[in-house]
Amino acid sequence: MKTLILSSSLSPRSRSYLLCRATEERLLREAGCEIDFVDLREVELAPHHRPRPQDMDTLKERITAADNYILGMGVHCYSVNDSLKLVLDNCCEGMVGKFFGILCAGGGQRSYLSTMHLTQICMNEWRMIQLPRVVYALWKDFEGDTIPEGELSLRLDEFCRDFHSIGGKLLR
Repeated sequence: MKTLILSSSLSPRSRSYLLCRATEERLLREAGCEIDFVDLREVELAPHHRPRPQDMDTLKERITAADNYILGMGVHCYSVNDSLKLVLDNCCEGMVGKFFGILCAGGGQRSYLSTMHLTQICMNEWRMIQLPRVVYALWKDFEGDTIPEGELSLRLDEFCRDFHSIGGKLLR
């Protein structure tokens, strides 16, 4: 099972990036998954009406080659951020019918439904199947740039266990 983990935040201190890296570590350690990790801070992006950078063509190939996806996002105006939207609009035709999960870092407790916009895009545009478990974390769930032992760590464990189990069954 080849999983592409997409960390979409461009922030240098991104908490959704920390969630993505922690998930990658768990899936490698516990499930032995093949992981392709994409940090959009390292990818040149451009909107559809501008010349397409080579990075976006390469990213499109990597997305198409994956069996399933974990999408990491921060909350921006109760929706996905602009970098993730650029990728969704320009690189994701190869995601049709595949499985995905969402990791989200938000600034407040009332933004947890912001992940529903991403769910709608993926399910309506590409008829994807979503893991019914979303990890939504707040700033207070982190200790600096680390994820401490506790509730968030347990939720990530559960997310990874379910993602691997359900994703593996869907590939059969």
